[in-house]
Amino acid sequence: MVENLMNEITILQTVFRLFTTQGIQLFTMDDIAAKLGISKKTLYRFFTSRHDLVKQVCTLAAANYNQSMEEADKTEINNLRRVLSYMTVNVNFCKATSPAFFTDLQKHYPAESAALVNTLNNIIHSRILKVLEQGIVEGVFRGSLHPKLVVTILQQHIQKDFEFAAELVNDYSKDEVFRQAMYLFLYGIIAPEAIPQLESELQHFSFPNKMAHTEINESI
Repeated sequence: MVENLMNEITILQTVFRLFTTQGIQLFTMDDIAAKLGISKKTLYRFFTSRHDLVKQVCTLAAANYNQSMEEADKTEINNLRRVLSYMTVNVNFCKATSPAFFTDLQKHYPAESAALVNTLNNIIHSRILKVLEQGIVEGVFRGSLHPKLVVTILQQHIQKDFEFAAELVNDYSKDEVFRQAMYLFLYGIIAPEAIPQLESELQHFSFPNKMAHTEINESI
């Protein structure tokens, strides 16, 4: 009965959670089938191999990250708030994803790792670049900024902050590590005269508890 209820979406939903929260190498196809309560034959009917599952999980991770960014785009907000929204998407993506997922991906599936990182960077790059350029014109961000360079530096920081947060869990919460990293970035780009505006926004700002990429999109 259980096997009859299983479909590709349900399987991918479960594997997505397993891989992104615990890593890839912990789970063989036998383990995945056992977790799902189905036979390995049923699992292979939908996915040809663990490598196939890895590719699908990476595609889903990128699609859900993009969906979260698109949700941030829809809000009628100013450029400062939009930067905060984009940073929130990044923080919650990092909070919801285990470093083991990216470590396993880079070590055992380098092509998929490079493709995923490149896709994630492309998704955020144009958005941050646009709000920085607009914010400079508005006087919200410092006129001395080099927007393209700042975005490149930010992307490197996001990756390093993610790795660093995993190492500091015994001393600090992930929330606090990412919050402080975000503050460093924001105070680095804000125009002096806009600091009161930033501090006002931060007083009412909090990270959402859940991000869209934790749920599978059935259209994928």
